[in-house]
Amino acid sequence: MRIDINPFFSRPSETIGADDKFIQLFSPDVLDIFDEKKPLWDIVNIIRSSPGGGKTTLLRLFTPDILLRIKNKQKDELHLLEIYKKLKSLGVYDDKDNPLLISTHIPFTNEYSTLEYLKINDAAKNHLFFSLLNTRIILSVLYSFCRIKDLEFPEDLDKLNINQNPAMTGYNPLRNINNGKDIYDWCCENEEKICSDIDNITLSDNHDVDKVVELYSLHLFDGKNIVYDGNPIKEKILIMLDDVHNLSQKQRTSLMKNIIDRRPIVNVWIAERLQALTMEEIISEGNIIKRDFVFINLEQFWSKGNKFQKFASSVAEKRLSTIAEGESTNFSSYLSEVIDKDFNETAKKNIQTIKGRLYTNFNKKKYEKWLLTREEFNGNEIETLVEWKRLEILINRDHGNSQQVLQFEELLDENSLEHQDGSDIENAARLFLHDEFKMPYYYGIDKISRLSSSNIEQFLNISGKLFEAISLNQLKKISQSNSNPVSISPKKQDQLIKKLTDEKWKEMDIRVPNSTQIKVFLDNIGLFCREHTYTPNAWNSPGINGIALTMQERDLLKNRAINDPKHALHTTAKIIAICIAYNLLDFRLNYKVQGKEVMILYLNRIYCSKYGLPLNNGKFKVKKLNDFKKFLTKGQANSFNNTLDF
Repeated sequence: MRIDINPFFSRPSETIGADDKFIQLFSPDVLDIFDEKKPLWDIVNIIRSSPGGGKTTLLRLFTPDILLRIKNKQKDELHLLEIYKKLKSLGVYDDKDNPLLISTHIPFTNEYSTLEYLKINDAAKNHLFFSLLNTRIILSVLYSFCRIKDLEFPEDLDKLNINQNPAMTGYNPLRNINNGKDIYDWCCENEEKICSDIDNITLSDNHDVDKVVELYSLHLFDGKNIVYDGNPIKEKILIMLDDVHNLSQKQRTSLMKNIIDRRPIVNVWIAERLQALTMEEIISEGNIIKRDFVFINLEQFWSKGNKFQKFASSVAEKRLSTIAEGESTNFSSYLSEVIDKDFNETAKKNIQTIKGRLYTNFNKKKYEKWLLTREEFNGNEIETLVEWKRLEILINRDHGNSQQVLQFEELLDENSLEHQDGSDIENAARLFLHDEFKMPYYYGIDKISRLSSSNIEQFLNISGKLFEAISLNQLKKISQSNSNPVSISPKKQDQLIKKLTDEKWKEMDIRVPNSTQIKVFLDNIGLFCREHTYTPNAWNSPGINGIALTMQERDLLKNRAINDPKHALHTTAKIIAICIAYNLLDFRLNYKVQGKEVMILYLNRIYCSKYGLPLNNGKFKVKKLNDFKKFLTKGQANSFNNTLDF
């Protein structure tokens, strides 16, 4: 394994230029977001996530150079074959392995948003924006056409004709130009004129750019219009608009309305960060399918079941394969789950501490058989410690129930103990031991995946930090001529996770708006969850890491509070929206429980380690909106008790 390279700190969509390298690192599992039973083509797909969700990486896969490389090499490389098969099932290749897609990737750079700063009226700004975007889309599609057809660009464009339907074009400066080369020449001239106008310090509202406020380019490339060498093309046209969050709010609103309202004939995908949305849109977010468009929230998709762990493990394997040099590419093999032997002596003392509490605080006769099961337990020190902690939780739970219903002291047998025990109790026991005795808890591939909160960049950041420690252990192994497998201990993993959590908490001041207020809000949520997790009977086992409000109250935030700065809950709604947009809170809409529908807000899992909380989904407390408002004030985490348990 190469120890001079950290494969987790490379970003395939942006910093890795080579197409072969990009494909090598690409995990085909990401294509699972496109359900074969749901519409993909002839519909607008709006792909959203918080920063680092993997949007641009996904779009790059569908660009001509990548599709052609997969076509040419898929028979020689198993990894490419897997990607190829998934793409073919989506209709990207025909039976002869030829791409059935002519796609173009249009990233929205700051060049577009700076149009808003020109000293001209809003209508003129809109004209410039749409004229520039139309021109870029047309030029990009023409280039992609030549790549897919193996033509010289732009010389061979004269073999292409676009016969427009006058009834479909509306206002279109190209309605009288059909030849591909002539269209290219017109676009080059128009782009030069636009850029010249933008750079002109004396630009006036009556500039020379076409007064267009629609994306006529999307109708121009209707497949029925395009003729190549005398025959209609069979390929689909795909326009991928990336980084829409870089546009100004006015530009984004105008663009989205133009695309969705006009129902473009060509396939359009839009990728944007959640923070580009209005506050109302963010609180309304979810996987929504309409007749003409579909919203895909990447974090929401990956959060279901164990999808993200499978995806993250695949990504890690691809990364390690670039440097493995004969060693394992299974990332989990480097993350030891065997707690350090130096903890054994401490564990023995901790066992005695728990036993002392049980024999002192509870009726030994009533729980005699329960206690005997632990006295006779045959396991190592760590396993024995966990078993005693499980028993302490169950005895506290039974004792509390007995006190509430004024039961007589009934002797309990082993069957009653087994009936109450379960995996949630074991998880709670390990969490409690982590809190009381500093036994490692946040370690292993399962927890690393959960700590990532379904965000692939967060997973890579965590894995990159762990890999640095793995590399250090590799150096020690080489210097000591040690033949043992390289790994890092649970203790070291736990320490690194805590350190990274502190770093991310500090980074919030730089990357998140209203960070001071948001930190107070998250801190109160974390402390509130902690209070309801660490009860002696672990009644919420293994613990809670989220709060919720009813969907009725969520509608109040969405429909009234978020749009009215004078509303008493406006700030509360705004802070919740920012937390969702920046992946600080993970949400679930319309969660049905006990006859109620609620919106759950889970802490980003990396911050669960800050408060010693579990990483599972499911346990939360329903709060009133006024209680949410209290969370915005420092020191209010535990100032109320009216909670509903779920």
